Amino acid sequence: MTACTLWFANTWSWMLAGHLFVFTSRRRDRVKILYWDRDGFAVWSKRLEEGTYAVPFGDGGEVRREITAQELGALLSGIDLSAAQRRKRYRRVGS
Repeated sequence: MTACTLWFANTWSWMLAGHLFVFTSRRRDRVKILYWDRDGFAVWSKRLEEGTYAVPFGDGGEVRREITAQELGALLSGIDLSAAQRRKRYRRVGS
């Protein structure tokens, strides 16, 4: 079994639940987003002409991380989240 086949087998249920899978190139100048679109898989891709994406993981050996929609938007907009701080907000228990 290839690594891709193993990954796909373990993430199939997440795909159907609406999760997005974000991949970056080693140079971090390209990003691809894989998702399920009602009747098949779709891939969204973007390549930067200059600069790199400030990916919020990968420095400490971490290769996978769950991020929020807001963090994804900031990533695609060029905002470096490593220097940002989240302010404390009210959050209901269990949500």
